[in-house]
Amino acid sequence: MRKLSFFIFFLLILLFCYFRLKPIFFQTVPYTYDQGRDFLKVQQIVRDLNPTLIGPTSGIPGLFHGVWWYYFLAIPYIIFSGLPIGFSIFIFINSLLQLIFFSYFLKKEFGWLTALIFALFVTGSSYFITMSFFVISSVFTFPFILLFLYSAYLFLKTENKKYFFWLFLWIGFILEAELPSGLFTGIAFILTLLFLGKIKLLFSKDGFKKACLGFIIPLVPRLLFEVIKGFPQSKTVLKFFLNLEFHSPKPFIEIFRDRLSLFNNYLVSSFPFDNSFVVYGIFILSIVGIFIAYIKSNKKIKNFFIFPPLMIVLFFLLSILYKDNFWSNYYEGIGYYFILTIAFGFYGFSKLENKLIKNLPWLIFVILLLFNLSKFSKEIKNNVVVNDGLRKQLITVDRIYEINKGKNDSCVRIYTPPVIPYTYNYLFDYYHNFKNKVRPMVNYVDNQCWYIIEDDSFKFRIDKFRKEHIPAAGKLIKTESIHKDVVLELWQDYPQK
Repeated sequence: MRKLSFFIFFLLILLFCYFRLKPIFFQTVPYTYDQGRDFLKVQQIVRDLNPTLIGPTSGIPGLFHGVWWYYFLAIPYIIFSGLPIGFSIFIFINSLLQLIFFSYFLKKEFGWLTALIFALFVTGSSYFITMSFFVISSVFTFPFILLFLYSAYLFLKTENKKYFFWLFLWIGFILEAELPSGLFTGIAFILTLLFLGKIKLLFSKDGFKKACLGFIIPLVPRLLFEVIKGFPQSKTVLKFFLNLEFHSPKPFIEIFRDRLSLFNNYLVSSFPFDNSFVVYGIFILSIVGIFIAYIKSNKKIKNFFIFPPLMIVLFFLLSILYKDNFWSNYYEGIGYYFILTIAFGFYGFSKLENKLIKNLPWLIFVILLLFNLSKFSKEIKNNVVVNDGLRKQLITVDRIYEINKGKNDSCVRIYTPPVIPYTYNYLFDYYHNFKNKVRPMVNYVDNQCWYIIEDDSFKFRIDKFRKEHIPAAGKLIKTESIHKDVVLELWQDYPQK
């Protein structure tokens, strides 16, 4: 059985790699405003030797992204010499290592079935597939969520106060990677301790001191920035609480429905398929299994079985208290809690004496494994490669250099839907810094300039760009379609004779 389990795990690792390496190989990974901005920030830190205490401004005016994400991205920038797809490769490697190490922990403590269920769901989940190569700061919460869960297990097993340092260290890093995720995780964890009757351990002198020390360490760069700059973020947060303003306030019943729909999406996207009926059936079955695991398990670890579902319930209750827009990335990585709930539920059924019920989790596992293999077979047969994501921008930039081959200077002006062309700015910097290509200027060269125009559902923004960046006497002398969403236009700043 051990050899068979190891073989299945190895098979899951192969499937994990295939589902993620295909978009990396074809460079169809997401590449948007956020990635371009982050790559440019890392370039400033590494190439321009300009270290920082804080990241770029976030979507919330007056608040900034945490800086650890950018120093993390500095590693692939150095290893891959700024190669754009190198960042996705690095995220993939980290995701693979997280799967292997956490599966090993589950196997060691709860057996092969629990580890294989966890690995199977992470491998085939559409959400986790995308997030295994998507270079976005919220992905940085993933390793710390797993470390938080591991530390929670050790704490609940031993009740040793030293683990409060580690638990709140990981909460601090989650906070720095995705502010709402960290806030909700910290609050939900404290409420969980209250529910489990462990809150006195946290608020003891030793426990509280260790928790505060762990929590502060990830925040040190942000705190230093606050002191140096006169506490701008603190003032923003204080102003928010003193003068609450909601962009889209809704009645409670609508908020409840929105959050219910959001959590339904979290649950369904954690599965290797999107059949809601089967998803709900397996999840409800898992909840029953959780209670069986709780009843039949050793007193030292039984609380950890209800930890993931309890955190999910608290996440939901906290989310409905927030009356403004609630974005999906506010609970980035919540899929791990759903998957662990399912894995522990299956573990509970495997502890029953009835052979038929005891083997039911293995039967479901085999069916899900076959589904993943079928999904793999369909992927193999699908040889169509769509020029989207990073590939689209690379083709565009390559074409610009091909058109202007042999020229000392060239002019390129860019319109992308977010207006600020961070995506193309980084690519042109990369070609200039690492491939010795001439970086295009924004000033007309020989009275001509190429325009990269990406499609935008808000057409008035493109019209505004044209009005502001194309000379009044300009004349369009050439157009070339690169992609269904990208057009190259050559403009001359005076009518041809």
